[in-house]
Amino acid sequence: MFGLILVASALSAVVDITSSFKEEIAKGKPTFVKFFAPWCGHCKNLAPTYVELSDVGVAGVTIAEVDCTVAREICQEEGVRGYPTLRFYKGGEFVEAYSGPRDLESLKAFIEAKK
Repeated sequence: MFGLILVASALSAVVDITSSFKEEIAKGKPTFVKFFAPWCGHCKNLAPTYVELSDVGVAGVTIAEVDCTVAREICQEEGVRGYPTLRFYKGGEFVEAYSGPRDLESLKAFIEAKK
């Protein structure tokens, strides 16, 4: 039973692409990325909802995150000016930044519309 729980948990986790952002985006798979800083209060508030988003999943979409305190250059290149910044990528390209409500239903609806 423990093994099944561990596998299920591993399959639904937010994917940390801090060190592999360019490679992951280049794969072309639809990816929703949270750019964050660990000290950011708004990021901490969003974290449980973002984990829940990855748990419920959106078919065919990777739910990922980039720690901007580690990947400063990537975050600068991506135009991140505040935290958290949520951006959708598809086909290896940036599609759109998300600036709507940060509840599960709104995030999921945005991703469904973009995938």
